[in-house]
Amino acid sequence: MCTQAVCHKSSQTSQSPLPEALENTTHTVIRVQEPVSPGPKSFPVTVFNGSNGMKISVTVRSVDTIEDLQKEVLKLKPELVGCGNLAYNGKPVELHKKMSELQVKQDAVFVTYRKCIGG
Repeated sequence: MCTQAVCHKSSQTSQSPLPEALENTTHTVIRVQEPVSPGPKSFPVTVFNGSNGMKISVTVRSVDTIEDLQKEVLKLKPELVGCGNLAYNGKPVELHKKMSELQVKQDAVFVTYRKCIGG
């Protein structure tokens, strides 16, 4: 259970953002009775290796990073070492980004790619 004290000085203006019952209140306490968020959510995603058409299904959590996803894929398929980077929704993703930051949903598909340096 979480308890937070909130201090609000009442204003003498006619437009108060507070409910009428709290307009003359100088202090109030808010108590949270249940968790605000349920915690990390787990869901399946697929990594597609474009060079050979291999699909690898992995379960990730919303707090996992792309680096965590890559490590999990390498545990399942060690032969993919050096297969490059991952793209999601057609865009490269950075290793430190979390699934929740990228708004990754259940059954999302990541695609491996390699950067070609040439000229």
